[in-house]
Amino acid sequence: MVQKTVIFTELFLIVFLVTCCKPEINKASPDEVKRTKPDLVIYDPTGGLPREWTDPNFFWLNEQTLVLKTGNDDLLATWTSERLDPHLHRITCSRSEDQGRTWSEPLYIDGEGVGAGGTAAWQVPVLSPSGRIYLFYNYSPKSGAGSFCGGFRCRTSDDGGTIWSAPADLNFPRSPIDNPDTERSSKWISVSLPTFTKSGRALLGFTRWADNPDVPCGASGIKERYSHIEFMRFENLSKIPDAANVELTWLNLDNPITVPHENCPSASFAQEPYLVYLPDGRIFMTMRTNQGQAWYAVSADEGETWSLPQPMRYKDGGALMLHPVTPCPVFALDSGEYMFLFNNNDGYVFGAESRWDGHNRRPAFVSRGEYRSEAEQPIWWSSPRLLIDNDAIPWGPDGMGRLEAAAYPSMTHGSKGNILWYPDRKGFLVGKYITDEIFHGMKVPE
Repeated sequence: MVQKTVIFTELFLIVFLVTCCKPEINKASPDEVKRTKPDLVIYDPTGGLPREWTDPNFFWLNEQTLVLKTGNDDLLATWTSERLDPHLHRITCSRSEDQGRTWSEPLYIDGEGVGAGGTAAWQVPVLSPSGRIYLFYNYSPKSGAGSFCGGFRCRTSDDGGTIWSAPADLNFPRSPIDNPDTERSSKWISVSLPTFTKSGRALLGFTRWADNPDVPCGASGIKERYSHIEFMRFENLSKIPDAANVELTWLNLDNPITVPHENCPSASFAQEPYLVYLPDGRIFMTMRTNQGQAWYAVSADEGETWSLPQPMRYKDGGALMLHPVTPCPVFALDSGEYMFLFNNNDGYVFGAESRWDGHNRRPAFVSRGEYRSEAEQPIWWSSPRLLIDNDAIPWGPDGMGRLEAAAYPSMTHGSKGNILWYPDRKGFLVGKYITDEIFHGMKVPE
């Protein structure tokens, strides 16, 4: 009888523990903000409490973390926020006055549910020489227009992002790959901060997606659709124009940068450029493709024209730098060296069924780069080293969990050195100090 009582008690205890201590997998856990071991936190969407994924006030999806140094050591972070039910897109910002240790409450600038705003996404902040901030982004007056909502809108701020001007809708030129119906906006996205040329003008690369069934792969699904890279240049920001009077030059509208589409030879698949300057004055660009590698191109005339894109290698004639269809940013470091952030796989890992699959967007690896003046590829790279991972723990409701490690990041430079700002699984917005220790022993080929 005693033995039966003990067995019953043990069974009761097991049931009690399983029932009462089972993690709430149907809720968003605030503990996940620590998953990638960040040094700094811009934004934790949970607010430190378990949240229901369907909570209409829970903007659990946050991406394209572009952080700008606005003066002294003040920082402005901007990103695109989304919620699940109903699905909304908003442009969001937050400010820090202590080098990123603490941040202001998020401010929704534009988008669905903000005043009379429609769909707003994919913001790019530009700091003018005067200190005025120009914020450019996709916009559609229609709610529910989706991520590729087209349009081209601008707002300005003269106080570091606390107060923003009324919006101005700018003209975005059409391309032969756009839909023949002129009522349908161009499909474009820019994911990085601009690069200021030697002449002091801001140069911004962007992806234009086809929406024309007469173009090869011009009406395919998002994973196969034709895409190429173009550049816009802001001409008069030094004159402090208001949002409606920004002057732009569209550099290669008729001669875009293309990369052969892996599955459709007559189409292009070139997306999401990132730029750095080389010591010789040229500009080096990395881009994502669907070839299973990152590609690069070089400009000797401040982005007017570009070399023929090539697969990126660790050195001339060396191994290819493998990468799926996800951002592959290059950054200039304070040391004069370079950092390349990539996933170090060709896309078909962890059960991924295509190169565009969330399973292959982790972990994030880093390579250290050095300039090679006599080389065909002007930056050579060290072997990769693991930098960021989330242990393959998804963030999001069942069937919608994200796994991206550090996709769509940015970097700032200040008294604390280089800081990489990144979205963890497109949810938490966090930062990591990029220290010399990270690159210790990472030798670049001579």
